[in-house]
Amino acid sequence: MALLIDNKVLCRDKRLADTLRQRGFGEQKERELVFDLFEGLFLMEKEKFKIDDSRTGGQVSEEEMAKYAGKKIKNFYLKHQVFRDLRERGFVVKTGFKFGFDFRVYPRGKKPGEAHSQWCINVTAQDDKYNFIELSRMVRLAGNLKTKLLNAVVDSENEINYYEVTRITP
Repeated sequence: MALLIDNKVLCRDKRLADTLRQRGFGEQKERELVFDLFEGLFLMEKEKFKIDDSRTGGQVSEEEMAKYAGKKIKNFYLKHQVFRDLRERGFVVKTGFKFGFDFRVYPRGKKPGEAHSQWCINVTAQDDKYNFIELSRMVRLAGNLKTKLLNAVVDSENEINYYEVTRITP
């Protein structure tokens, strides 16, 4: 039903693609619906489709997909935990790499094109450190995009805490 090609997953089943697109998954590219690796693994976990590898022609397991994505995306496991948590809470989540963040999140019930993203998400582990210059850059960038910055901190037990960071100008 789906095909793994480099860092994307293509859905060939038109009926399934229409259903998933209505739920905020994927991006329409010509005749096919294209998913990023986070969406692909999430949909595999939810048993929406199975994925074939374009290189080998064989079916990919969830474990193989996670390992493959981990080679393509730094800290994939942590980021996928946050992606899954937000999707299960009813949010549409898209990658935010081109905006300088891990994800962008849309208000519940809205998709890209229907509403502006509500948050930009930065994912960190509980032991990660960054300085105020980095934090300031992220807050300003989120402000320029007219969104709010959420820092998603994943602890050692895979619990996720979200911290909204805003700039206050007196």
